[in-house]
Amino acid sequence: MPKRFTLAYFGGACFLMVAAILQPGQSDRVAVFSPPWGEQAAIIVAEAGGQLLSTDTNGWVAIAVDAEDGLVGRLYASGAMLVASAVVAQACAGFILGGNN
Repeated sequence: MPKRFTLAYFGGACFLMVAAILQPGQSDRVAVFSPPWGEQAAIIVAEAGGQLLSTDTNGWVAIAVDAEDGLVGRLYASGAMLVASAVVAQACAGFILGGNN
């Protein structure tokens, strides 16, 4: 089996696994990441009609919740770069920052 195929196969599998882990659940808290060239995450959450729970100090990441279905789609339509599960995002941020979340 060629090395390129093996590398592409396992690279693609890892990408799909990470993408699946980051997907938010229905009616769950989500982490909203705004692009550096766009609006702050809190503004994106407000435009999407979600409830803002918290933001980071520079405004690029916000935690939001909404009881209605469709929040993720509305967040992307409002300019979010990435919408991920807040539990996974907070766990990763705590690990990277060395916190005890």
